Amino acid sequence: MKNIVYIFILFSVFSCLKEEEPIAPFDRGGVKVGGLDINNNTDYSKQIYYDIEKNEVVRTVDRSSWDLAFETTPSGFHILTNTASVMTVSKTGETDFANVTDLSSMTLTYKWDDASGNPDSLALKDWISGGIPTHEVFVINRGEKPNLVSRGFKKIKVISVSSSEYVIEYANINGTDFQTKVIPKNTAKHFTAFSFEEGGKIVEVEPDKGNWDLVFTQYLATFYDLTPQLIYSVNGLLINTKECKGVKVFDKEFNDITISDIGNYTLSDSANVIGYEWKLYDFDAATYAMVPKMNFIIRSKSGLYYKMRMIDFYSTSGLKGSPRFEFKLL
Repeated sequence: MKNIVYIFILFSVFSCLKEEEPIAPFDRGGVKVGGLDINNNTDYSKQIYYDIEKNEVVRTVDRSSWDLAFETTPSGFHILTNTASVMTVSKTGETDFANVTDLSSMTLTYKWDDASGNPDSLALKDWISGGIPTHEVFVINRGEKPNLVSRGFKKIKVISVSSSEYVIEYANINGTDFQTKVIPKNTAKHFTAFSFEEGGKIVEVEPDKGNWDLVFTQYLATFYDLTPQLIYSVNGLLINTKECKGVKVFDKEFNDITISDIGNYTLSDSANVIGYEWKLYDFDAATYAMVPKMNFIIRSKSGLYYKMRMIDFYSTSGLKGSPRFEFKLL
């Protein structure tokens, strides 16, 4: 009798519980086509920022619109140079601007920012040592415009950095146009961009830090296996290193990559994890061709994982400088 009562009570309790609502499966969608389909970048003059989650361009800027970019975190002190314009930098060993007036009389060794974005491989990394500014004068070759016209030279000294700003001094090599500028740390962005043009000015380049994943741009690639090391201006994709990560997946077919594969690879925050080598120039056809079996896994700024592969370097109208890719949320 007790067993019958117990069963009756259990039946009564469970019959009163609210029926569980089924959880709708997350729709990851199918393979999408992203990237650019434009006809105004054949001279590679644009830097185009992209949001992979929204599958849209969020900002386009002239690659010559800036020279330096200053890290914005309160403790940040790293300074990027614009390798999209083929910019290079040399130490001088001098702390007095007056001693740097004739470049032909100086022994200069030009360096450039490594495409990985590694802070230890920045051309201006030695402006500070042990947290103390060295006040060394650097010579900056500003590189060239898209029409290959030289952008000239500047000499520069970084005076100080604080939690909110940098102070720099710079001038033409002959000492004219001497300027002292304060560069505020715009914490909405990872870097505050600055141009030497028009007496020196802050410029809008990268979107706010959480609004982009990729940038299509020209940059300098380094061939370390050559002596001396060689740099070459290339066109490719860089990632938002502060928000995103990625990895090359060349050992699997694109269609076979699944979410379970993520644990088999180590994702990197190197800016050039996608890079430029997904295309090769076919000299016979005088066109760029896609390299087969080059796939990538990208972790977006929101922590979502995508697989992607490049499918074209030309717009639907057949003009170069318009890279496109296929991608799918894992």
